[in-house]
Amino acid sequence: MCGFVGYINKNLDQIDPLMIKKMMQLQEHRGPDDSGIAVFSLKEKKSISYNENELKNFNVQDDICEFNGGIGFNRLSIIDVTKNGHQPMANENKTTYIMFNGEIYNAFELKEELITSDYNFKSKTDTEVILALYEKYGLEYTLQKLNGMFAICILDLKKNQIFLARDRFGIKPLYYIFNENFFSFSSEIKSFLAIKNFKFRLNKEHLSEYFIFKYLAPPNTLVSEVNLLPPGQYIIFESNEIKKKTYFDFQNFNDKIDSEDNITTKLEKKLELSVKSQLMSDVNLGCQLSGGVDSSLITLFAKKFTKKLETFSIFFKEKNLSEESYVKKVITDLDLINYSSEFNYKNFYNDLSNSIWSFDAPLSQINSVGLFNLAKMSKSRVKVLLSGEGADEIHGGYPRFTRLNFFNFVNKLLQKKFIPLGIVIKKFKIFEFKKLFSLDLNDIIILLSSVHSLKDISNLVPKLDLEKGLNSRRKIIKEINLPNKQKSLIYEMKTYMHDLFIKQDKMTMAHSIENRVPFLDNDLVEYSLTYLANSNFDYSYFRNINKKTKKYLKLISSKYFGKSFSYRSKSGFSFPLKKILKSNDFRKPVENEIIPKIKVNDLYDLNNIIEIWENIDKASNSELELIFSIISFEIWLIKFKVNIN
Repeated sequence: MCGFVGYINKNLDQIDPLMIKKMMQLQEHRGPDDSGIAVFSLKEKKSISYNENELKNFNVQDDICEFNGGIGFNRLSIIDVTKNGHQPMANENKTTYIMFNGEIYNAFELKEELITSDYNFKSKTDTEVILALYEKYGLEYTLQKLNGMFAICILDLKKNQIFLARDRFGIKPLYYIFNENFFSFSSEIKSFLAIKNFKFRLNKEHLSEYFIFKYLAPPNTLVSEVNLLPPGQYIIFESNEIKKKTYFDFQNFNDKIDSEDNITTKLEKKLELSVKSQLMSDVNLGCQLSGGVDSSLITLFAKKFTKKLETFSIFFKEKNLSEESYVKKVITDLDLINYSSEFNYKNFYNDLSNSIWSFDAPLSQINSVGLFNLAKMSKSRVKVLLSGEGADEIHGGYPRFTRLNFFNFVNKLLQKKFIPLGIVIKKFKIFEFKKLFSLDLNDIIILLSSVHSLKDISNLVPKLDLEKGLNSRRKIIKEINLPNKQKSLIYEMKTYMHDLFIKQDKMTMAHSIENRVPFLDNDLVEYSLTYLANSNFDYSYFRNINKKTKKYLKLISSKYFGKSFSYRSKSGFSFPLKKILKSNDFRKPVENEIIPKIKVNDLYDLNNIIEIWENIDKASNSELELIFSIISFEIWLIKFKVNIN
C-alpha cells in the first residue's frame, strides 16, 4: 500500500521536481517508509531518478532542461521491506518505470511462471512481478492475470507512453487531470493542491448527485477537471493525448444453478482461500471486527491461518447502537486478542474535519469518523487490516435489494393512476421523485440507494438541477444489460461499494495502514455473481426481511456463530446523529465556522436550514442527514479552498 503522483508538461516546458516533491508530501501518510522521484522526457527517452536520501536535501543540480515530466512515490513497506522494493522501480536499462499501490495476491504464482522463463528477480515484491509481466506480455495481458487490489502507473520510454490502470473493483483510488497544459495523476486529490496555476473549483455539474446520494460515482468528483479513473479501466497517454480502455466489466456474466448445500460448501471454501491468500505480509496484520456477519467470518478464517491475530473495534455508549456483545462472542469463541475503545463525541468536529481532509471530499457516511479513529487506534500495533467490506453489495445484504419488485409494482399502479401519489409518498419517500421524473425500473434501482428526500433537498438546497444527478446514475445503469437481481448488485458495486472502498482506503491510509477486502477476490466474486445472485436474496412485500438477505453467508455464519448471531437485524456501523448535532462541542464550531459560510452561499435556503438547526428534536431523520451533508460539504470547501463561483 502506497501512494504515487505524476505530472507532464504538454508544452514540453521543463518539469519542476520540487513541485513533484510537494505533491508527494501532501500524501506522505500513504507511504512514510521510503520515497523516490524520477524525471524524464518521453520525446528524448531519457530519465534521472532520485532516492530517499537524495530527496532529503533536494536541489536541482542536474541538467534537466530536456525533461518535461516527473513521477514520485511514497512507500508503505508491506512485502519485502528492504530497499529492493524501492519505487519508482525501473527495469535493467531504465527504459521502463513502474509505480504500484496495492497488493497482488497471486503474484508469487505468476512469479514462478516468469522464473521458468529465465527472468532474474532482484526483490521479493509483487511490484517487480508486475513489471516483469508487462515487459514480457504487455499491459492488457498483465491486467487480466492480476488478482488483487491496485493502482498502477507504467512509464515506458521505449514506446513514449504512460499507462495508468486501476483494479477491476476500484479498491485502490487513482485520480487524474488532463487539460490543454498538463497531464497529472495522483492517489489522492489533495496532491493536486501543489500544482502551480491550478485552482480547485467546484464542479457544479455534479453537485446534485452529491446531495441526492451523498457521494459521486466515478469518473466524477466535486473538483472541476479532476477525474476518478473508473474500476476495470486503464489510460494510455501518448503524443499529448489520452485513450481510455476497459479491460474488465460484468457483461459476460452467465447465470448457473447448483444445490444449496453445494453452493454453501464451495462459497465457504473460496472465502477461506481468499482470506488465506490475503494474509501475505512481512509486517503485523489484524482484522477490523464490528461484530457483524461479514467481519466475523473474515476474522474466523484469518484466525485459522494466523497464530497471533489481533482485532480492533469501536464501541458506543448507546446500547441500541453498540455491537459490543457480538464482538465479545466472536473473540471468546475464537480466543482472540481484541483492542477496543469507546467513541469520544467530544472531539467529533475535529475528527470530522480531519476525516474530510483525508477523504478528499465531503464525507459520504458519518461512520467514516469511527473508521478514522479505529485506524488511529490500530496504528501502533499493525500495518495491515482485513475488513468485511463488499459482502453486502455482492451478496445482496441490504434490505433495499428485496424491495425492487414491490416498488416497481407500486410505480405501475401510479402510472395507471390506480392510487394517489400523495398517499404513496407518505409511505415511500423515493416516489417524491415521481413529481419530477417519470420513473422506470432502472430509476427505482438507482433511487433505492438515495439518502435525502426530494422534499428536503428542495427545501434546503433549492437551486440544484436534480435531473443532472439522476442522469449521472442513469448512464451507469444503462450499461448493465443483465436481469434485475444481477443488475441491482452490479449497479451497487459500481456506485455505493466503490465509495465504501475509497472511504476504507483513505481513512486507514491516513494512519499509514493498508486495508484489505477478502470478499473481493476475483474468483470469489465471479463465483458469487454466477451461482448465488439469483437466490442470495428474495424479493419481499414485507418489512421483516432480514432472513431474505445474504442467504449463503448467513448459513455459513450460523454454522460457526449460531442463528441468533447470524439472523439479527442489520445495524451496520451506526452513529447517533441527533445526539451529535445537539452536542455543544459540535454546535459551537459549526456556528462559528460553518453557519457564516452557509449564510453567504446562495446555494441554500438559509431560513429553512436555521429552522432545523435550532429545532433538532423536531427534525426528521432525512432532514438531519441533509444538515450533516451540508456541514460536511462546507467543511470540505474550507479545507480544500474550493472556489464555488
